[in-house]
Amino acid sequence: MSPAPADARGTTERLLAAARRDDVAELAAVLATVVRSRGERDGLVEGVLAELVAAVSASLGRRAGAPARGDVFTADLTDADDEALAVDELDPALRAVLRAVLAQLNGDPDDSRFQIGLVCADPEPLSRLDALWHALLWVTLLEDADSGDG
Repeated sequence: MSPAPADARGTTERLLAAARRDDVAELAAVLATVVRSRGERDGLVEGVLAELVAAVSASLGRRAGAPARGDVFTADLTDADDEALAVDELDPALRAVLRAVLAQLNGDPDDSRFQIGLVCADPEPLSRLDALWHALLWVTLLEDADSGDG
């Protein structure tokens, strides 16, 4: 049995609140619980990641405004040396999160769910952690930028 959507929302809010307070101990505890969730709580990673992807997409969508007909959202990626980076060069979990965000922005929630499902199906807990961490980081960075702190 998957956790209720309220569980995912509540857990996401706990993560975001801990990040806003710079509470590393709480972040570690909640992330560990989410990443190792299996069995009847297996859907928690999916739910939390979906909440974070929705938050990133909503923030970026507000910034961009309504796209003109036929326009699509894309991402220009660069590495630490400011060199162009192809999306396929990203780790699979991070690539899936980025594609989930772009799918949401481009009005394709089915593809977004598919991409999130790829992360959740990865048997490696560190891949799920990486995906959650990046999505959480993106939400908080966008919030900081919106509030003038970033």
